[in-house]
Amino acid sequence: MHHKVKGIVIKESPYGENGKLLTVLTELDGVLLVKAKGARSILASNLKSVQLFACSNMLLYQKNTSYTLVDAELIDDFYALRDSIDSFALASYCCEVAGSVAVRGADNSSNLQLLLNTLYAVSRGMISVKFAKAVFEFRLACILGFTPEISECAGCGSPLETKKAGFLDIEDGVMLCAACKESPEAAGRMIPVSPSVYDALRYISGAKSGRIFSFLIDENALDELAKLSEAYLHLRLDKKYKTLDFLKTII
Repeated sequence: MHHKVKGIVIKESPYGENGKLLTVLTELDGVLLVKAKGARSILASNLKSVQLFACSNMLLYQKNTSYTLVDAELIDDFYALRDSIDSFALASYCCEVAGSVAVRGADNSSNLQLLLNTLYAVSRGMISVKFAKAVFEFRLACILGFTPEISECAGCGSPLETKKAGFLDIEDGVMLCAACKESPEAAGRMIPVSPSVYDALRYISGAKSGRIFSFLIDENALDELAKLSEAYLHLRLDKKYKTLDFLKTII
């Protein structure tokens, strides 16, 4: 049976004499393992489509749970990500995380689109690696259903929009004002949120997918956002990522 998918190669390994085993994050089928025969040959007709980070419309031959690449129409190879170790490490990390949260047989289009938007912006030099990582992590947490409630203090109910500052309880996904964050229940889980970071959180969680990187933030606030985004997402993923360890040695 033939099967058409849109997907991105998030991992590759040798297969047979000159083939590859591709790990492909797809729009509607989760993560698939795809055999690409002859893909390591420089004469391969689908050479660009079977490279790491390549996004393509793929025609697969499915037999039971096994998939073999028949043909592929390249959408973007994001080849510029290989120009620097920073961008390559960031792309590898984002691919690993996006693949780890994909659900087989479910709609993963938001997850895939976030990954593609991130790789596009970084490969075109539109944003820094640190900025891309922070936005990717927080937006992914929102896509997974963990958008924090930040409009008001979870303790006393006072609106935080006018103050635009407070403390994020990263475990419960709620904001607290300065007075309420002193409660014993909240101790050790609070991350301070400055006005700039507060604005960034609201923007990232609510912006259209193609506009998530279209905001400005100064370097100090970006450092705050980067720490918060990583802590908030990875508390929920509860998994070790080797690509994250490598990325952090660079940035």
